[in-house]
Amino acid sequence: MRIGLLFSLLMGTSVFAQKPARLDILLPERTRLLVRQRIDLVIEARNAGAAAQFRVTANGQDITKRFAAPVPTELDCDGTAGMVYRADLFEFQQPGNVKIAVDLEAAGNRLRAERNIEIKPFVLPQKPRNYILFIGDAMGNAYRDAGRIVGRSVETRPGVPGLREGFFDRLLEMDQMPVTGLVMTYGFAALVPDSAETGTHWSTGNKPLTGMLAAFPDGTDCRWRRLGRNDPLSAIRDNPKIETFLEYLKRLYHYRTGNISTAFITDATPAAQGSHVATRGATFEIARQYLEDPVLNGSPAFDLVMGGGKEDFDPDIRTDRRDLVSEFQAKGYRFISTATDLKALGPSTKVLGLFRRVNRAEVNPNGLTVKVNGNMEPAYDKLGLLGRANIRPGSEPLPDFGVWKDQPFLDDMTRKAIEILSGPNGDEPFALQVEGALIDKESHPNHAAGTIWDVLELDKAVGVARSWSTGHPQRPMLILVTGDHDQTMSILGVADISDRDLTDRKPVVTERGTYYRDTAVNLRSGLGLGSLPPEIAQSEDRAGFPDYQDSDGDGYPENREVNGKGRKRLAVGFRTGGHAGSSVPISAEGPGALLFTGYLDQTDIFFRSAQALTEDTEALDKLLEQLRRRQSR
Repeated sequence: MRIGLLFSLLMGTSVFAQKPARLDILLPERTRLLVRQRIDLVIEARNAGAAAQFRVTANGQDITKRFAAPVPTELDCDGTAGMVYRADLFEFQQPGNVKIAVDLEAAGNRLRAERNIEIKPFVLPQKPRNYILFIGDAMGNAYRDAGRIVGRSVETRPGVPGLREGFFDRLLEMDQMPVTGLVMTYGFAALVPDSAETGTHWSTGNKPLTGMLAAFPDGTDCRWRRLGRNDPLSAIRDNPKIETFLEYLKRLYHYRTGNISTAFITDATPAAQGSHVATRGATFEIARQYLEDPVLNGSPAFDLVMGGGKEDFDPDIRTDRRDLVSEFQAKGYRFISTATDLKALGPSTKVLGLFRRVNRAEVNPNGLTVKVNGNMEPAYDKLGLLGRANIRPGSEPLPDFGVWKDQPFLDDMTRKAIEILSGPNGDEPFALQVEGALIDKESHPNHAAGTIWDVLELDKAVGVARSWSTGHPQRPMLILVTGDHDQTMSILGVADISDRDLTDRKPVVTERGTYYRDTAVNLRSGLGLGSLPPEIAQSEDRAGFPDYQDSDGDGYPENREVNGKGRKRLAVGFRTGGHAGSSVPISAEGPGALLFTGYLDQTDIFFRSAQALTEDTEALDKLLEQLRRRQSR
């Protein structure tokens, strides 16, 4: 082989020229679309030479003229000579099965490629239905169970716990939704997915590679994957795009759309509804696409955006020095940055809310993002859970708010978003995605208290949506609550652990520095069935979170067990700090909710949501009501 390679180099020829010619349609095998859902049809020809004839048909109808002139491109970063043919933002006008066929003749090569696409109908009823999708990042079954145990086991009346003899007096808001199913989250090439691909599953109805957002892989991905390649941004932008559900509703049906997260707002889950990039790591580009959405002809992706991560919008951090906040304002957006701003926000049509910037922003060497992004703080930190006696698990780190101490809760953001998107009379159709992101962020380092309190914060937001829907029966709304993927927390039982042991932060000195260790719990996390300092217990923001009694003012609960060992605490364990491939629950309420029972692939959320918004669901809804009445007998 070495002799052959040396001979080829000496003769001035390339070993790559010996590769066979190939023609590829850059679509997954199981591509499914809605009628008029935009998609880039991209065809790559490798080692075929200049085309003497190029023809593309859809069910026999010639669509070749829709393609731009081919662009000579090196593919795969190995010298492969390629030609790329593109028909960007293509729309299939009729439902049904479509066979795409491509024929290419070049330099004696006759190549053919085919791909079958299923096009599903979408016709809105005369009275459009609203849509809210709640995502608990990493919220598998164990996380919902833990949130229920912690949030609903506290006293429902003096001296009476909410969990007695194995029964709850009251369930979580998401538990009270009438329909529940299970969602398989498997990725295109991974059993255990990341949040970019799972977000693309429900936002587009199709599956990308890990890390990609509403886009499919192509032959130039190697340019940004390999360090030292020139202009990685062009290779990140050129992947075949596919329109998301919120983009689709906004473009064709004039829905007002919103995107909320407690993470940095350019993180994978929120980005999956309004950006099209080859890697979730390109957060500067994601922020730009929120302003200049390529699928929406360069207009903004959403009417309302709220979350953390202001660094991705700021000119002192962005490598292109653009001030995206000012550019949003120039397009008529009201900019807010605190919970106080949010509460004071009057009638407005467009809002950009960025409630956190990382304290020490440092640009990644690739120039595409910062090294650490600014997530909003977990619920127990926004509540001031530290109190005067450091009432928090000793194994979980102290917060560093910097100057960002006035951050809103997810339910407040959700309430204001619904108020704005629904219009002054509450009758404008809207679609909203809301992410409780810190369930995942706190679970990765195995911070049980943080992750479970964030389940409760998400549940409060779900309650806001359910309450609004009940109060506006003339505007039917589909509400969905699910996780994007699971993580590995398991419920092990309960443990008798005193508050003092749990929260004492004893320093451990090592060669790497000083850190704090939970002195009472090893290989499991203890979480009280309610622990808040007394000054928070009566606050407006505290409603819906666990409570406790503190009569002597020492910052520790007085409702001890008779055995003197301290209150029962939930004991959980983590197998890893990563994601898991297990299915996650989905709960549904509103028109068409019964469509979400049983086992679903995650891409089915997209299409069943479309069904629920368009089809006559009256028979299903009546059946569900009959079932509920029968079950309540």
